[in-house]
Amino acid sequence: MRRKLMALNLALIAVLGLVANRFFEVRTAAREREAAMLGKKIAPKSYPPLPALPLIAPMAAANYLDVAQHMLMARDRNPNVIIDPDPPKQKPPMPPMPVIQGLMSLGEPSIIMSERPGAVQRTYHAGEKVGPFTLVSFNSDKVVLDWDGEKLERNFDDLVEKSAPPQAGVAPGVSGGSSAPAPPPAMEAKGPGGDIGGGYHGCQANDSTPSGTVRDGLRKVEIVTPFGKSCRWEPVR
Repeated sequence: MRRKLMALNLALIAVLGLVANRFFEVRTAAREREAAMLGKKIAPKSYPPLPALPLIAPMAAANYLDVAQHMLMARDRNPNVIIDPDPPKQKPPMPPMPVIQGLMSLGEPSIIMSERPGAVQRTYHAGEKVGPFTLVSFNSDKVVLDWDGEKLERNFDDLVEKSAPPQAGVAPGVSGGSSAPAPPPAMEAKGPGGDIGGGYHGCQANDSTPSGTVRDGLRKVEIVTPFGKSCRWEPVR
């Protein structure tokens, strides 16, 4: 029994010796590495010189003009003089409305109008100018005109020319029975009248040319309307 204990003690002593030896070896190696690391000289590296700092411009009073002219609490403070706008121009009075003599439904719908009572009549289509007015649209009930950007809608009957202008040479208030009636004007074949637009020509007064006559590439067309007889010369197609 004692021999076994002695052998065990010897084994423990041998193990302790090996551990101590290993400890000293590791410690010695660590110190050598530390000394080699600390004793190593590192050559310094060369770096380019730092760039020069930018020059600071001197202060100028003109750069702070905006600060002097404005205030944070009053943004409208500035040297600019506000000029009052001109008063709106008054719209001129509306001229007399044009008058209607009739409608034509042959081909493209058109309307027979004159700029004022007693003026020369001609046919107009939608979009054309009638004196200072622009014809926007029309039908047998309503007529829409444009004057200075304002849309004017009128009843067809309100614009119909209801009375003819007085005859020349007859004083107003004189009874027709006090003088002999003027003789009717002589009728003669005259042919097409002036151009009324769209290739159409008007009829001349006291023209005896029968309806359907073709002359100079134009055909005479007469249409009876509720407002009287309408006459024009249209291109032969």
